[in-house]
Amino acid sequence: MARKGAFRANESRATAADYTDVVTGTAQFTRADYERLPEGFPAELIDGMLVKEPSPTWDHQTFVGRLFTRLQAFAGAGRVVVSPIDVFIDDYNVLQPDVLVLDEEAAAGPREKHVPIPLLVLEVLSPSTAGRDRVVKTGIYLGAGVQEVWLVDPETKTVEVVTDAGPELVSEGERAASHALPGFELSVHELFE
Repeated sequence: MARKGAFRANESRATAADYTDVVTGTAQFTRADYERLPEGFPAELIDGMLVKEPSPTWDHQTFVGRLFTRLQAFAGAGRVVVSPIDVFIDDYNVLQPDVLVLDEEAAAGPREKHVPIPLLVLEVLSPSTAGRDRVVKTGIYLGAGVQEVWLVDPETKTVEVVTDAGPELVSEGERAASHALPGFELSVHELFE
């Protein structure tokens, strides 16, 4: 059975500076600085720090593909987007979730270099990014109005569904169900087969 707990984004929240792959030193970057980077530069802007993203692994991209395919089959083409694509949160945060789902109104809007605040965000955890994805980015997403964040962990074969009400840990043999996208469910076992 899924386990629930309270998620408090502001309570002892780690920052991007807590991770070693920050490339900016002490300079604080803004969205304007970020937008001057070359297209495809592998980084996110987190709490005013430019954070270099390592290239994803084969397994990571396999899970991203599975999630994208299942979500697109459920929500329809045009609502589901796979990274890299910029989600401009504010002047100090530009994030690139692995997969995101837009609400119908946002999906029908103009296509730009970045997308509006998504309805649902999915992050496939990697050893090098798991802490940042789980603690820092999840808090930023929820604080910006994302209704739900899924943290897919290939190492533990779990999916953590996080909302403002708290996290819900779903293990193998169970089904992860979306609150933000009613009717969407995913067998954790099938995801990790």
